Amino acid sequence: MNKIIQLALVFLFLIPCHIGFCQSTPATPYVARAVWSNIAEAGSSAIEPATLGQAKNVHRLGNLFFAGQFGEQDLAGIKEAGIDRIITLRTDGELDWDERAAVQKEGIEFVEIPFRSPESLTDEVFDRVRQTLSDNGKRTLFHCASANRVGGTWLPFRVLDEGVELETALAEAKEIGLRAPFIEEKALDYIQRQQANSSANSK
Repeated sequence: MNKIIQLALVFLFLIPCHIGFCQSTPATPYVARAVWSNIAEAGSSAIEPATLGQAKNVHRLGNLFFAGQFGEQDLAGIKEAGIDRIITLRTDGELDWDERAAVQKEGIEFVEIPFRSPESLTDEVFDRVRQTLSDNGKRTLFHCASANRVGGTWLPFRVLDEGVELETALAEAKEIGLRAPFIEEKALDYIQRQQANSSANSK
């Protein structure tokens, strides 16, 4: 009798397994994990608001921070945030303190690519910004007074060097701070000419 009961229990267990109710699905947790991983990676490539002391209009994209002007008192905190390099677009006379000396005192690399007027925004400015930002292994603070100049000069780098679609990159530049029509116009003209030259050279 006991053997009959045991055989019956085994039979009852095998029937649902045979029709699929007991099939294991070990891949499900890994699929879900992969989806969340992709979402996290996508989020890390988006521009996000950030804070660096009293600096104005701060945003971050990976190792690159965009900002308006910070104060001399913010430099210790900026160094603690892991900033290895500061790029300024401001010209002599815009500040009442020596930014270069203060930055270098903290042991942070300092790069000046100054411009302010339409006449001073030349191809060389765009070229230098692109060349400097291409060294993306350093955590960098890229700033001007309000991030207006920053957004405009970053735009060609975003399109030409990082391959982002122009419409998307322009929206990002405006999110960062670009608002001056002359900067936008010169950046778009530079991009168009560089793309045309690249296309001609590839023929």
